[in-house]
Amino acid sequence: GISKEGFVVTYGREDGSLCTFDVNGAMLACRRPVGEKLHALVFSEDGKVLLTGGSAKRVEWRWVHSLELASDGDRLGFEATHDGRCDFGHRAPCFGAPIRSLALSSQERHLMVGLENGQVYILAPDSNYLRQRLQRQLEYLGFY
Repeated sequence: GISKEGFVVTYGREDGSLCTFDVNGAMLACRRPVGEKLHALVFSEDGKVLLTGGSAKRVEWRWVHSLELASDGDRLGFEATHDGRCDFGHRAPCFGAPIRSLALSSQERHLMVGLENGQVYILAPDSNYLRQRLQRQLEYLGFY
């Protein structure tokens, strides 16, 4: 993928490497292997953060320029890693299948996570906002 900042990010399925290059082709960072088979990559609105998801059922936010986890500046309340494995005592939603697609809504208010089994999760840093918005829309459509 190519970010708005002009970074080119590649993923090698054979060796599991995730690499960032500048517009001149110089390698800036490379992670070999990333620890899972990736199926989904999406850039943040500003192009500075890359979200990845795959077979390990984790969504990870990485700085594009270094590919380090973006844990020193969580984006609008999202953690740098959302672990979707169904471990005992896990409070966040768990994913029952590998991640196949990722999408961010405008202003990064919601993260949509599509799974291999067809399920879609919508994650929001402020779940009350999402609940209220859905309730208003259902009422508008005539559901109470």
